[in-house]
Amino acid sequence: MRKIHKTFLCLALIIGLCACGQKAPTWQEQYDLGVRYLSEGNYEDAIIAFTAAIEIDPKWAPAYVGRGDAYVLSGETEENLTAAKADFEKAIELDETDAEAYLGLADIYIRQGDYDKALEILRDGIEKAGENQVITDKLAEVEDLAGSNTDSPED
Repeated sequence: MRKIHKTFLCLALIIGLCACGQKAPTWQEQYDLGVRYLSEGNYEDAIIAFTAAIEIDPKWAPAYVGRGDAYVLSGETEENLTAAKADFEKAIELDETDAEAYLGLADIYIRQGDYDKALEILRDGIEKAGENQVITDKLAEVEDLAGSNTDSPED
């Protein structure tokens, strides 16, 4: 409910600026604002800014990745992880070469303890985004985690 309220507040702000003869903010301005808020640790405002960028132009994957990151960093609640997962999936749908989207989505599955799904996402990321050292390193890290979770103690 709170997210809906913030979304309407953003829309009202944009409409209000237009009605006053002000130039409406661009996608890039809202995105840059979201990045700034994210770097400052102001996750709620980052979510609002990225949402505004998405409303202006819903076909730009980086805004979904930014909002997904903000949801994760604002707290590991089930609601935030679900919202972040949807954003990372949407980013991949829009741009299957976006390495950050694969890393973010894999991170959700890691946080949920689903290492097999995280490995699948990372392998897809390497296949579709091309060789990426960060994805390759994360893949090796998750393979180690998955292996350590399946080892059974010897009697």
